[in-house]
Amino acid sequence: MYHLVIFDFDGTIFDTYDAIQHSIQLTFQQLLPAHPVPLPRDIRPLVSTGAPPGDTFRSLHPDPTTFDEAAWVTTYRELYALHGQSRTRPYPAARHVLEALHARKVPIAIISNKSVVAVKAALEKADLLRFFPDPLILGHGLAGVLRKPDPSSFTEVLWPNVQALGTVGGRAAGPVLMVGDTLTDIHYARNIGAASCWCRYGQGDPAECERLQPDHIIDALEEVLKVVEGTT
Repeated sequence: MYHLVIFDFDGTIFDTYDAIQHSIQLTFQQLLPAHPVPLPRDIRPLVSTGAPPGDTFRSLHPDPTTFDEAAWVTTYRELYALHGQSRTRPYPAARHVLEALHARKVPIAIISNKSVVAVKAALEKADLLRFFPDPLILGHGLAGVLRKPDPSSFTEVLWPNVQALGTVGGRAAGPVLMVGDTLTDIHYARNIGAASCWCRYGQGDPAECERLQPDHIIDALEEVLKVVEGTT
C-alpha cells in the first residue's frame, strides 16, 4: 500500500520522555544552579509540541535576555548523551513492527528533529539499527536536513536516498506514510504529501493533534501494521 513508511523517533518508536525531562533538568542544574529546576508540569506542554530544544529552554528560562541558546542546547545534547540514553527505551512492540515491515519488504526510514547521533545510538543499543539503512536515518546534524515540518529533508535528502538504494522505482514519490506523535509530524506529513498516522500513545498534545484530523490514529505502535496493510 505504501512505497515508504517514515517514523518519527521520540514518542513514536522510542519512549524518550523521561530522558528528555531529566536532561532538561540536568541542564538547568549545570547552567543555572541558583534557580530551581523546572517542574514536570512546566516541561511536558513544551515537549508535547515537538518544539526544538532552544525554544523549550527559552520558554523555561527565568531571564530570556541572558539566554545563550547555543550554550544551552550544546550542554543539553552533551548531558543527554551521558544520562539520557539509559532512560531511553523502545516501545514494547517496536521490534515486532520493524521485523514485520522488513519481512514485507516495505522500506522504512526515520526522520527526527533529534540529533542523528542520539537516534543511532539508541537504535544500536536496542539492536534495532539493522532495520534502517544508514541513508534513511535523518536527524539534526546531517547536512541538508532542516527541522520538520520543513519538507526539504524529504524532497532533497530522503527520497533521493530511497531511490539511490533501489528500493522503489520511478522518479516521483509514491504513497508515503508518516508515523509520528506531535503536531510537527502531522504538519510534516501534509507538507510532503504523505498520509499521516498519529500515535496517540506518544508525547503530543491529544486535543491539538486530533484537531488537525490526521488520516490515521493509533493507540499502540503495533497498530501501524494494520494501517500499512490497509485494514483500518
